[in-house]
Amino acid sequence: MKVLFPGSFHPFTKGHHDIVTRLLAIFDEVVVGIGVNEQKSQAGDHLERMAAIEALYADERRVSVVCYSTLTVNCAKEVGAKVIVKGVRSVKDYEYEREQAEVNRMLGIETLLLPATPELACISSSVVRELQHFGEDVTQLLP
Repeated sequence: MKVLFPGSFHPFTKGHHDIVTRLLAIFDEVVVGIGVNEQKSQAGDHLERMAAIEALYADERRVSVVCYSTLTVNCAKEVGAKVIVKGVRSVKDYEYEREQAEVNRMLGIETLLLPATPELACISSSVVRELQHFGEDVTQLLP
């Protein structure tokens, strides 16, 4: 079975990498979907993010990467994914993603919420970006 793991991945963190690794143990194929919002400042670098994720999984033929600017449900249908998978780091994430999962189900796609590995739950793309902004070394947070 093929699954879609969507996000902005700005940047793709160790937490994201952990989710993909865990999904590969369960599913046949994982499509990493980079959602592109043309109105946000990071939208222009989606091709760089795509190339970086593709390079990370160059030796894993069961992982592919796509960029999309449609509804995530439509992307899942377009790539032939039967399930959308979202990682959740906290109760706050869970509540938001649960609501999205209900809408996704109404639109014809189930969503699996996968809890973050506890030691990686504090890592978010926004934290990494903030640390980078202030000149901190973030290599330990990235795969």
